[in-house]
Amino acid sequence: MTALLIDLDGRADTTNLGDLAVQAVRQAPRDDLAALAELAEVTGWILFEEERQAEAHAHNLLALHLSRQSNFHDVEILTLLNSTFQRTRVNKLREALALAARGVERTTSTKVRAMFALREARVYSRMGLERAALGALDRARDVLEDDPRAPHWAWWIDQAELDGHRAAVLANLGRLEEAALAFPPDDGLRFREVLRAMRFRTLRALGEWHGPEPVFASPRARQAATGIPGVRYTREEASTA
Repeated sequence: MTALLIDLDGRADTTNLGDLAVQAVRQAPRDDLAALAELAEVTGWILFEEERQAEAHAHNLLALHLSRQSNFHDVEILTLLNSTFQRTRVNKLREALALAARGVERTTSTKVRAMFALREARVYSRMGLERAALGALDRARDVLEDDPRAPHWAWWIDQAELDGHRAAVLANLGRLEEAALAFPPDDGLRFREVLRAMRFRTLRALGEWHGPEPVFASPRARQAATGIPGVRYTREEASTA
């Protein structure tokens, strides 16, 4: 069921996957806690993408509980990474930083620690702490290094992701001109739709978006793209989470 949800989540025409995921967790047998932990983690991420934040948080907590019970370390770390993003999304910034710190303590992977540093950079930028945000970005440079200790799920982090996070941090700090130059080019990958939405929002804030407004499939991307055309945002309004 977890594999099916991941497959469906990767399809461009998939909508309202959260209901199916929640139902899968409710109906799953309880005799394999590790498998259930992974299912809960995937469900938490799907709900996060669909902007069902309270449910996402609940499933992340379930995934953390089950992964610790079953000693499924990789899923525990991934859930901490997801939870950091989710708590940032709902403006629980201190909680997000605490989760990131816990994740760093729990892993020996330099790549994963760098991924947590990216999360920290996003949090600090939301708080308006420029020095801390840019320092976290510096620590995140190890994310592209070869790391034999990295879990299999770290495959998706690449130069485009790193550039996208940097651009989002700069936008959150109100440095919109720099952010516009930092966003990676569109590669059409579905899981980067939020980056495309943030790039659109930034260019529109600068008055540099030309052409029709793009259509975004995921609720989180649509949320990231919202704003007033042609108006330079304040620091709060430019925040892209």
